[in-house]
Amino acid sequence: MRAFATALLLAALLPAWGQQTAEKVSDAVGQGEFPGLQLLPPGSVVKGISLPRYEAHRVTALVRIRELRVESRQRISLQGIVATLYSPNGYKTSVACPRAVYDFASMRGETTGRTRLQDARFTARGGSVVYDAKTQKGLLRGPVRTTVSASVFGRGGSSQPAQ
Repeated sequence: MRAFATALLLAALLPAWGQQTAEKVSDAVGQGEFPGLQLLPPGSVVKGISLPRYEAHRVTALVRIRELRVESRQRISLQGIVATLYSPNGYKTSVACPRAVYDFASMRGETTGRTRLQDARFTARGGSVVYDAKTQKGLLRGPVRTTVSASVFGRGGSSQPAQ
């Protein structure tokens, strides 16, 4: 049953699946609801999820989630999140946090607990991140500590704390 539920959830999260399957599943998809969550009732738990994202045959992101819990047809809670973003210029940026919630109606997500953003250029740690999917912008909330690599300033060597 777990494998079946995972397969359904992954299929639901793929962009190509989107609107066409939503019409087949039910006509009762409300404003701000994610069609894939109709397949999993509130309280459902799916463990061990990996979601890659591709653009032009190139992986642009990989999100790994230890546990996803369906709170409602609009809201999910996540535990053990590690997202890796791959840029065309070779940078690999990772975001890791212990917990997060995402609301499909508002298209906003928020982490709770210490959140880390890291790539070759910097490391930033903060209390939480608020992410707005409509604007595709996030805000790292404090207290925040950022370390910038010396290579950013044209010097080799180890990382130097930002002033």
